[in-house]
Amino acid sequence: MKNINFKSILPIAIALVTFIIITFFYVSPAFKGKTLWQSDMVQVKGMAKEIVDFREKYNEEPLWTNSMFGGMPSYLIAIKYPADIMVPIRDNLFLKFPFPANVIILYMFCFYILLLVLKVDKWLSIIGAIGYGFSAFFIIIIEAGHNIQAIAIAFAPAVFAGVILICRGRYLIGGAVLGFFMSMEIHANHPQITYYLFLLLLVYVIFEFVELIKLKQYKAIVKMLSVFVLAGVLAVGTNITHLWNIYEYGKSTIRGPSELTSEKQNKTSGLDRDYVTQWSMGRSETLTLLIPGFKGRSDGFQIAENKNALKEVDTEMREVVGNMPQYWGAQPIFSSPYSGAILVFLFVFGLFVVKGRMKWTLLVITIFSVALSWGKNMMWFTDFCLDYLPMYNKFRSVSMALVLAEIAIPILATLALDKLIRTPNFFKQKIKLPFIKKESTVRNAFFISFGLTGGLSLLFYLMPETLTNFTWIRDSEIFDSYAKNNGNGVAQQIMDNIEKARVAIFKGEAIRSFLFITASGILIWLFSTAKINKTILIPALGILILFDLTLVDKSFLNDKNFTNKQKVENPFPETAADKAILQDKDISYRVLDLSDPNGPFNSARASYYHKTIGGYHAAKLRRYQELIEHQINTNLQNINNAFKTNPTESTLDSMFAQQGVLNMLNMRYLIYNTESQPLTNKHALGNVWFVKEAKIVNNADEELKAVGEINPSTTVVIDKRYENELAGFIPKPDTSASIKLTNYKANDLIYESNATTEQLAVFSEIYYKDGWNAYVDGQLKPHFSGDWVLRVMRIPAGKHSVEFKFEPKAYVIGEKISFGSGVLLLLLLAGSVYMAWRNAKACEVNENKG
Repeated sequence: MKNINFKSILPIAIALVTFIIITFFYVSPAFKGKTLWQSDMVQVKGMAKEIVDFREKYNEEPLWTNSMFGGMPSYLIAIKYPADIMVPIRDNLFLKFPFPANVIILYMFCFYILLLVLKVDKWLSIIGAIGYGFSAFFIIIIEAGHNIQAIAIAFAPAVFAGVILICRGRYLIGGAVLGFFMSMEIHANHPQITYYLFLLLLVYVIFEFVELIKLKQYKAIVKMLSVFVLAGVLAVGTNITHLWNIYEYGKSTIRGPSELTSEKQNKTSGLDRDYVTQWSMGRSETLTLLIPGFKGRSDGFQIAENKNALKEVDTEMREVVGNMPQYWGAQPIFSSPYSGAILVFLFVFGLFVVKGRMKWTLLVITIFSVALSWGKNMMWFTDFCLDYLPMYNKFRSVSMALVLAEIAIPILATLALDKLIRTPNFFKQKIKLPFIKKESTVRNAFFISFGLTGGLSLLFYLMPETLTNFTWIRDSEIFDSYAKNNGNGVAQQIMDNIEKARVAIFKGEAIRSFLFITASGILIWLFSTAKINKTILIPALGILILFDLTLVDKSFLNDKNFTNKQKVENPFPETAADKAILQDKDISYRVLDLSDPNGPFNSARASYYHKTIGGYHAAKLRRYQELIEHQINTNLQNINNAFKTNPTESTLDSMFAQQGVLNMLNMRYLIYNTESQPLTNKHALGNVWFVKEAKIVNNADEELKAVGEINPSTTVVIDKRYENELAGFIPKPDTSASIKLTNYKANDLIYESNATTEQLAVFSEIYYKDGWNAYVDGQLKPHFSGDWVLRVMRIPAGKHSVEFKFEPKAYVIGEKISFGSGVLLLLLLAGSVYMAWRNAKACEVNENKG
């Protein structure tokens, strides 16, 4: 016990206790048995139901699910990797606290590690960590259910800390920290956040290497690179199974290239440009970092929720205006990426007073992230990044890039405060200001920073309509809808009153930021004039920052978001339609759910109970997405048109017979009202059938077009690339031939076939080359793609057992690599801890001798 340095441990313990206490008060229902209701996690319940049931029944991972989009790999849904020995460690690193308290504590703890590595005052580091942990966007994504994104953001600062240690020559501990937390980061399974983090690390390392090159310290560069590679290899190695599978899968998803030649201008080697830039931050919207409601806090809030704003509206217009969304920005949906007025003020101050490469790293990455977040609002830059920045076109929602600024802002803000409290007579020090030849003082930089943030906020309050606008891209749509029934005069009155409300909301947010910046500025001024000391300054600023952020956070995540566990555990109560379908014990059908207002391809409700044609997932197979866009949507339009005519049973039957694509996808049931009996489609083709002919087409465009024109029960469309698979095959009709599914598992399908001649079978299962193998009587046999997304196979004459098994090699080999990498990483971590302890003990002995 005498070797333990309690003096060095005490601040860390106090920091942890502080984080836990603050989190307890913020999400107290989580500690009282309540569960957070998250819209996206509700969808995950639907996505993952078949996988979870399979795991419980067979005690293995299915790796494939048929519950969505006709079938897809389940790598990005709910798969576990037993050989990754880092998982239990990660799960016990605060994640044993109730959700979302665990993630919020993790936010703060990992940022606290980063600040300690940056040698920030140990007590000030607590305040900086609080500022990071309660950044509005980080809380909003928890409320929305983006849990893996939140965990990836939480681990990011600790990864940065490892890189900084290595660049400072602390290779062993730095390598261990980087390897450990990068392993955690990758395991969080949010490639987009990890990609952004890599950009931050790359900028930092470039600045460090440039300095070393100037000093001709080439050996140091080699050592750093060696440690980076070692740590990276171990981190990737522990996650290799997942990464390998995702790499293979990604090539076939909407993040991979399209084979279609149409719409070339909109295509990249990854996601389509309009899809990537759908959520683009408006240029002026970036000021939301400083003023939380610069364009309204969220499209999810109605104007009526802001009582002060509604008071500015004419009495007779309040009901209409109150139902309008508060948001008037440039994105389809929006929630405030507010970093805190005080922290933005201190960030600007830090640009003047903090010296060194870290400042330039943070400035460059902030500017870069803002430019990325503008998306279609600075399309020349976005096009350049989509075409030339490696892997950037694999990610959607460009506004998410602003997360880099939300990491950089509290770092530089805390560094500025640290310099303030450590430097005597700091405000009197001479500094060089940009664009000013004459030498100035820190005091002047302080006032300039205050003017650029607090002063700007006050100007926005005093002259809102002069400095910004209050029109929305959907205003013309709102005007037209009211003009149609009430005339242009009334519609214009409504629009004028909506603008009044928006101005009132904006002014309230602007003066709010001004007051918080002013309060923090007064505290800093009092400290600079020795009226208060750091013992008062640090906690006072901490309280201000906490209130500044949590008052905004609470508008998104508060006690009302929590509910009973039972409701979350079963978010999709069984409906009358579900019960009726589940009476069918056949294993050969799929369901199409048209009852959800979000549409069949944005809801996993039906997937909770059935194998479906729709679903909810951001990484669908590209070919299936293209089938939706070019064929399935046409079938759905035909169905909707039929419903509009009050159809008879005979009319519906005739209509179903003409929906060839839905029939080949085996849509037996259609849910149009969850409380009514589903419609039964007698023309669904089942799991498998024999066809009479194969229609060979020249390319992907022709195949996708032809699949909507054929009768899929008799004809299959085959791309010319698979022509050799049909060499020597001569279709011979056999009216007695049969083939049927006899045993179903998500990753193992067994059929019985009986025919007097060789037949060509079409399986209503999604073709995916990286893992599915076909066997006839236990012998591996080839199969190929047909009808754009389905599997096709030649079946020999006679009676046979035909089996499809999902056996991705990446999973089997990857698990072995993962285990070995985990062992090596833990040994490195243990060795670095031992060496740190031994060095500390040696220092203590030397001190005692002295």
